[in-house]
Parts: sequence; C-alpha cells; structure tokens
Amino acid sequence: MNVTLIGMAGAGKSYLGKKLAAELKYDLHDSDIELAKAWCKSIQSILDEIGEEKYLETEGDLAIRQTVGRDNLVISPAGSVVYVEKWMNHLRDCSKVIYLKIPFETVETRLHDVPPRAIIGLGRKSLRELYQERHPLYEKGAHLTIDTHQRDEKGVLAAIKEFLQS
Repeated sequence: MNVTLIGMAGAGKSYLGKKLAAELKYDLHDSDIELAKAWCKSIQSILDEIGEEKYLETEGDLAIRQTVGRDNLVISPAGSVVYVEKWMNHLRDCSKVIYLKIPFETVETRLHDVPPRAIIGLGRKSLRELYQERHPLYEKGAHLTIDTHQRDEKGVLAAIKEFLQS
C-alpha cells in the first residue's frame, strides 16, 4: 500500500511525508525533489525553461514512471497534481490519497519567508485565487481530507495512520 499527501504548497506534504514515511518504514517519493534530481536544476529553473504546461506533463510522467508497480511509498506530489488527470488517476489507483487541508492564511504565512518556488499558475493568479481554485479539486481527488489547522503534527500523523488501518 502507498500513501499520497496532496495539498497546497506550504501544507506540509514534504515535512509530514518524511515523518510518516519514517513511522511506517516506507520510502518517501517527493516529486519536486525527483524532478530537480532528474534535470540537475531547481524546479523554478525547470519551470522558467519549459513553461507550465510542459512542466506539469514532465513532472507527472516522471512521477508515474517512478512509482508504478512500487509499494510502501509515501508520495508527496506537487500541489499542481490536481491539474493533471492522468497523474491523479494513477495516485488514486496506487495509493490512499489524503488532502492536507490548511487555511489560506497559513499557506500565505508559510510561503512568505521562503525563496520563490515553482507554483503553477502563480504568474496569472494570486495565491488566494489558486487556493480557492484548487481546494475543491483536492477534496474531489482525496480519499480522505484532514483539516490540519486544529491538529499538531502528531495528531495529523495519528489521523492518517488510523485511516490507513480502517
């Protein structure tokens, strides 16, 4: 069994993914890290070079190739995964998909002091508009939505593990 954590940039997919993978004794597959390794460039450089449409296709295809037929993975895809039907379908077929839902204000605060990162659509829309656009897509694609706002790290991890055992 695999577990996929979806949500906005800043939702904690990578951070909680590392913790969850360690607790479950699974491997972590972080699509941003894997894409950067494959191209030997930062994800922002890749996005600048090939554009949003090609970036989404490239990251999705790489993630599918690297996870197909594998088991015992915690998968942390890009926040834009919900725009790529083929990628989302693969994740729903090969894993339990969990949406880490956080309030917009938390996303905004967490992203305020970090270097620019490849966030698909940010050039055309505000962060708030992307949040509002993606939220229903995350909920639609998830097997479980966890509102992380009122939970600490241990509470979120416990909720995920409880869901996986049910």
